[in-house]
Amino acid sequence: MKAWHARAGAAAEYLDHRWGTNDGWQASDNWQRFPIVDALIDYERRTGDLRWNPKIAAAVRTRTGLYLNDDDLWAVIANVHAWQIGHDPELLAWASETYRRLVTEHWDDHCGGGLWWDPKHTYKNAITNELLFYASTQLYLATRQDAYRDWALRSWSWFAASTMTGADGLVNDGLDAQCRNNGAPRFTYNQGVLLGGLNDLSTITGDPQYRAIAVKTALAATRTLVTRDGILTEPFDTLGADGPMFKGVFAFHLGHLIEAMPDGPERAELLDWTRQNGQAVWTLSADGAQPIDGLWSGGSGQMGAAAQASGIDILLAASS
Repeated sequence: MKAWHARAGAAAEYLDHRWGTNDGWQASDNWQRFPIVDALIDYERRTGDLRWNPKIAAAVRTRTGLYLNDDDLWAVIANVHAWQIGHDPELLAWASETYRRLVTEHWDDHCGGGLWWDPKHTYKNAITNELLFYASTQLYLATRQDAYRDWALRSWSWFAASTMTGADGLVNDGLDAQCRNNGAPRFTYNQGVLLGGLNDLSTITGDPQYRAIAVKTALAATRTLVTRDGILTEPFDTLGADGPMFKGVFAFHLGHLIEAMPDGPERAELLDWTRQNGQAVWTLSADGAQPIDGLWSGGSGQMGAAAQASGIDILLAASS
C-alpha cells in the first residue's frame, strides 16, 4: 500500500510542478479543476500528507468559467469535500446554495423528472443526474439534513427508471427527445459517478442492494470498457479536452467502492484490476519521471493536468 501512496505522491508532485498555478492547475476545462481537487483530497485522506491543502483551498474557491449544470455540480462536490478538511462554513454554504438553485431551477417533470444538463433545458443526460445523486449523498453525509437524503432517493429512483442503464449495468450518455435511451456511448465517468452515489446510499440507508448494483456496474466496466490487455479505455479516443479526466473519475469512485466492499472474489477482482491499470500508468510515466498519458495504453500524446490527476486516481485506487 505504501508503495502505491509513494507513486501517487510522485504523480502529484509532477502535477503541481508542471501545471500548478496560484489558484489551482492549468486544466484544459474549468470543470476539471474540481475532480483534480478531489484526487488530491483523496491522496491526503489516504496518506496524511497535508502539503496540498493551500492549493486545494485556493482551487475550490475559484468558481469562474462554469456554464453548465454539471460544471456546477463538480464544484459543489469538491467544495463539500474541501469543507471536510477545515470546516470553513463558506464552502458548505456555497455548495448548499448552488445545489438548492440547481434543483429549484433545473429539475422538472419533463421525462418524468431529472435535472437538465444545460440552463437552456435542451438535454437530460446521465452525468448531470449522477452528479446530482452523488452531491445529494455527500451533502447528507456532511449535514445529516433529511432533505438531501430525500433528494438522493428521488434522483436515484428517477435515474433507475430512465432507461439509461442497460441490462449489463452500464450507463449510456443520455436521453433523446422522446425521453428514451439515446444509444450514445458509454463513457467511463458515467459508470464512475454512479458507483459513488450507490455506495453512499448503502451507507446512508443500511441497505446493501445499492452497493450490489454498484458492484455489478464496476465489474461490467472493468471487464468490457477495456483494451485487449484489460486497460481502461473510452469508446473512442477523440474526446477532446474532456476525455483525459473521465478515467480518473471512474478510478476515484471505484477505489472508494473497493474500500467499502467485504473481502471476497468480487473485491479481489476489482482490486487486481486497479493494480494492473495502476502499473500500466506508472510504467507509462517512466516511474514518475514523465507526464501521464491521457490514454492509459499509451500513445495519445495528450498530457496535461487532467490526465495527470486521472493517473493519481488510479494509483490511489490501487492502494485500497
